[in-house]
Amino acid sequence: VWRLWGENSTLQVVDEILEGTCDENEILRCIHIGLLCIQHDAPSRPKMSKVVAMLENSSVILLSILPPAPPIWNITSISGGPQTSSTISGTGSEH
Repeated sequence: VWRLWGENSTLQVVDEILEGTCDENEILRCIHIGLLCIQHDAPSRPKMSKVVAMLENSSVILLSILPPAPPIWNITSISGGPQTSSTISGTGSEH
């Protein structure tokens, strides 16, 4: 999504079933908000109250500049007998 956002092709991630049923500007706004929420630098992420305000009110102005690179995630698979689980952990934001 980050790459597509930078290429101005973000709508390519939207399921074809939704084509023509949703406002493209609303979809782009939701994706934009999602990208703001996963910024690598945790203090730069909006607080949940701000996220709710951005989703509820289209007149709330979103930050126009997003970080240049996506966050880095480590995905680890853990096998514990008959059950298998996966954990996802971000890097750089743990304290």
